[in-house]
Amino acid sequence: MSATTSEQVLSPTTGEPVDVVARRNRLGIWLCIVSDAAGTVSLLIAYAYLWSLNVNKSWAPKRGDWAPDWVFWAIVLGMVVACALLWWGVRGIFSGHRGTLLVAANVSSLILLGMFVFQVWQLATFPFGVDESAYTSATFWLALSNAFHLSLGSLLVLAVANRTRVGRIAPDNPSQSRLVAMWITWLCVAAILGAMFTTFMKDSPNTEPPAFQSFTQPAQP
Repeated sequence: MSATTSEQVLSPTTGEPVDVVARRNRLGIWLCIVSDAAGTVSLLIAYAYLWSLNVNKSWAPKRGDWAPDWVFWAIVLGMVVACALLWWGVRGIFSGHRGTLLVAANVSSLILLGMFVFQVWQLATFPFGVDESAYTSATFWLALSNAFHLSLGSLLVLAVANRTRVGRIAPDNPSQSRLVAMWITWLCVAAILGAMFTTFMKDSPNTEPPAFQSFTQPAQP
């Protein structure tokens, strides 16, 4: 005998009860966040390591041109606004208001797409070459990582809007919207951390860094 009762809502994709699918998907999104966080933290650790060590005084850009702080924080602000809008839509769908999520997801997706374009513009207009110094390389990779986050985030939120429009995300099956909102929240955290590093960790505290010279073969006796 099937364990599914007449009161249970079934997932339109798997045919299982929606609460079963929601639990499995929630574990999946947490694993995705942990996996992505490992890569982001690696970039931040590399930035901090190069900043603190300043080997051969190669940390600062040669021309002294740092990336403008306001661009990082403007992108963060846009991401936070998009995330807040999406959570507003999630609250709406869980309260039975499908239209709230539909509007919120569409607007949120457009904001994230706009921030992606802004991030690409920043990458293209950095006042330094990527290989100019340790700072320029580390900053480039942080910005490139955020560009990837923004492109993926915009597509996922757009998918929420489309699935809501066709009824796949509905008041009786709303969990996917919350999972995407959780992912966008993590992307905001990653962007904030990156902006903090690039804003407050510029001049290296190591004013007398070690010098590594090229290796030479010792003379034979």
